[in-house]
Amino acid sequence: MASFINVISNIVTTLETDANLASFCNSKWGKTLTVKKVFRKRTEINLGELPIVLITRPSLDKEFLVGVKDADNIVRLYCGFHQTDREKALDETIEFEEKIDDALMVDHTRNGTAIDTNPQSSVNDEGENHPAYFMVMDVKIKHRR
Repeated sequence: MASFINVISNIVTTLETDANLASFCNSKWGKTLTVKKVFRKRTEINLGELPIVLITRPSLDKEFLVGVKDADNIVRLYCGFHQTDREKALDETIEFEEKIDDALMVDHTRNGTAIDTNPQSSVNDEGENHPAYFMVMDVKIKHRR
């Protein structure tokens, strides 16, 4: 298999083009989703960029086998949106996460660039920065080079 860069690029394309995720973002927030590959978890974002998914790869666990290099990569998604109505925020956080999970699982091999995609844990900011709401989702991706 090729570089893990291809997997990350596939995730960007998947999130940018998923019809259900796009429809959700447009119906809830009247905007299209912004998806960016970033290196730092602390990247300045302005409210005009929301909804957004920032993609990082903070860790990997390598295993060298005869003739292959396998790795479990953790891809971390920082997902945010703008909502002035506090009473809508929890439902929208849950639904946003579900739509992202659904989009990622349409093709768990990332168009043949990965062995498997497995959404893991997530945590949200509990509205600490109202009217911007964020959650962080970890996705474990098995990749072979």
